[in-house]
Amino acid sequence: MSISGTRIPFSTVLVVICILPMLPSGWSDPPDTTVHCTGPGNSSCTVTNGYGTFPDRAICSAGMVAYPTSENDIISIVSNASMLNRKIKVTTRYSHSIPKLVCTDGQDGVLISTRYLNKIVLIDRVAMTATVESGVTLKELIDGAAMAGLALPYAPYWLGVTVGGMLGTGAHGSSLWGLGSQVHDYVIRMRIVSPAGACDGFAKVRELVIGDPDLDAAKVSLGVLGVISQVTIQLQPLFNRQVTYVTKEDSDLGDQILCFGTQHEFADMVWYPSQKIVLYRIDDRASDNISANGTYDFLGFRSTSSIILETQRLIGEFVKINERKACRNSEQVHYKVSFYQRRHRKLGET
Repeated sequence: MSISGTRIPFSTVLVVICILPMLPSGWSDPPDTTVHCTGPGNSSCTVTNGYGTFPDRAICSAGMVAYPTSENDIISIVSNASMLNRKIKVTTRYSHSIPKLVCTDGQDGVLISTRYLNKIVLIDRVAMTATVESGVTLKELIDGAAMAGLALPYAPYWLGVTVGGMLGTGAHGSSLWGLGSQVHDYVIRMRIVSPAGACDGFAKVRELVIGDPDLDAAKVSLGVLGVISQVTIQLQPLFNRQVTYVTKEDSDLGDQILCFGTQHEFADMVWYPSQKIVLYRIDDRASDNISANGTYDFLGFRSTSSIILETQRLIGEFVKINERKACRNSEQVHYKVSFYQRRHRKLGET
């Protein structure tokens, strides 16, 4: 096995794998910021996403990044950029959007980060609503609602996404019940700051509520209609959930999708085609009388030690190297057998 010109014996990799389970598990940190600036006043910046790369491996640049802490700050930033005819894009705290939605016009563009728009404005127990700023994370929203005995019924699996990011990209959970699992279907009010003409001071605040024809468009806008300032979300009384996992063969997968989805409120299916199996998550509301103290720690988005990730990459490279060798050996064997067969046939003919 070779990495950067250094050969590493496979036995070394095996030793590392054996040792890793014994290492402390508390080394994981929150993801690094996705925006980095080298100039004064948060200028000359680059931006990527939480995965560290876009599909085309590009790192987008921006002239500056602004960090508003209130709606008035957003108005000022949008007004100034609009007056100078500079393109504006919004980036979130961890920026987990895979497409390049955040890229601006290079060094002429302006980024607005919602990192510090992270306040829970109001939890209304009577109306069962939560009003939050757009930079509040899903975890902060769920925790804040739970303290008031309320719950967001449907949500994506990763707690680090922000309210504004969820809405802008149409993020969802897993359910066919009710309105579905899209978070935006439970939004009843939004405040959004958009560029405007000189008569409006180059920035305008729009408040959209249920019944407004523009609300549906603003809910999943991909960030092109303005900067979301505040969102009010309809909640439900806090409830328990009971989860059971069942593994089955995938022979009837096509028939099971709709059937299984209508049987269980939070149904989820993970298909493993190479193994011809499906992992069914039977997930429903449970009685309030049942004791519930479990934590659903989804493996796909769990914080992982960088040592483990680096080791997995080493193993992946080792596997690829050996797969290429196996393919070359297979081609050589096939060639030798074919050559022998042709030669034997010619000798037999003579």
